[in-house]
Amino acid sequence: MMIRNTAAAAAAFLTLAIAGQAAAQQMVTAKLEQPVAERTKLVAGGAVFWCEGAECVASTTNSRTFIAATCKDLAGKFGAIAAFEDGRKSFDADRLSACNEAALPKTQVANR
Repeated sequence: MMIRNTAAAAAAFLTLAIAGQAAAQQMVTAKLEQPVAERTKLVAGGAVFWCEGAECVASTTNSRTFIAATCKDLAGKFGAIAAFEDGRKSFDADRLSACNEAALPKTQVANR
């Protein structure tokens, strides 16, 4: 009986550890070049981003969250993005540059 309880506890712990690791991998973070004045919520890429200071975080994400369109939504609302990452990978300089075009006034984008 004691062996079964120990095995069940170990299995439960392992399941929670794996679930916690999967949840951590789902987080998408945008680092802003200019901090926001107050805590702000923005829905982008099918996820809720909470922005505070110079960081926006979405902890529950989907396949549309870590894409260029989401980065552009954030840049359009908050200004230039310094980094955009999902815990496993991040946008390179070229992708960030394209993302940050959304932060420029429309006349500047047209003249590029």
